[in-house]
Amino acid sequence: MKIFSLNKSDLSKKIIQNFQSEEIDNQLKIDKFSDGEFCPFFKKSIRGEDIFIIADGHTSDDIIKLLLVIDASKRSGAKKINVIYPYVPYSRSDKMDSLRTTIGAKLLSDVLQVAGISNLICIDLHSESISGFYNIPVIHLSSGRIFIDYLKSLNIDNICFTAPDAGASKRNQRLAKAFYNSTNATINKTRNIPNEVAKMELIGTVKDKNVIIYDDMSDTFGTISKASKLIIENGALSVRAVITHGVLSEGSLENIANSCLTELIISDTVSMTYDKLKKYNTIQTKKPKITVISCSDILIKSIYSLITNNSISEINSI
Repeated sequence: MKIFSLNKSDLSKKIIQNFQSEEIDNQLKIDKFSDGEFCPFFKKSIRGEDIFIIADGHTSDDIIKLLLVIDASKRSGAKKINVIYPYVPYSRSDKMDSLRTTIGAKLLSDVLQVAGISNLICIDLHSESISGFYNIPVIHLSSGRIFIDYLKSLNIDNICFTAPDAGASKRNQRLAKAFYNSTNATINKTRNIPNEVAKMELIGTVKDKNVIIYDDMSDTFGTISKASKLIIENGALSVRAVITHGVLSEGSLENIANSCLTELIISDTVSMTYDKLKKYNTIQTKKPKITVISCSDILIKSIYSLITNNSISEINSI
């Protein structure tokens, strides 16, 4: 068994160090030509090995780099090629939302399988149905287990889990089961264009509640910012957002800083998060606290389960 990482993120380092694997520079080298093309190659033989590739980037370059490393692994005689993809890109494109558009999640699944992957380990796909796009085993982990201990340590009373849209309702209801006497609410929203909410309405009561918004990902945090304002206007005592994949795209830091959030809690699935949080600390305004919880533990346990052929039910339960 060998583990390789395509980006030197803190998450990758935690996983590699746990298995006492060699550093990435001693195993895998990825050259980049002046025209932007990548050329990966392995410095040591991987023939007959079960290998794990940690893919923690979501840009187009990151995807191409991953596909080339998978191809190099296959051509180098790897026995199994397991991809650890905590934040799978294009998950929002899981169906045709309009005429003459694409299903990006299906296309990505196709190219990963054609490239030669054997298993996929991921966290909180935007839609659980995406796992059905793959004809290989998909270990789809829930982030609920990552956040529960931290949320309980806050000792918050009168909790109301509020879904930012209808699609997140089931996710919030599952997490609510871990908190005695918690309640649920949902925000109904409509969009005219991507990343811009046209209308929001609250379904349920949040008055005198400490609200927790739980969702799989947030890009610009525009929805979360507007949702937190709506919730406070409806009498909530506080609002926290728990987001698995904090993408933090352009404009997101300002939206977070100017929101009604008490705290934003995210995981470390997106490799660029830490650099962007340094920028967040330079914004001169009253800002909500941002807490980062590592998902390395459940990923490490899922790797052990895969190599020992054990069940992941206990790891994935809330």
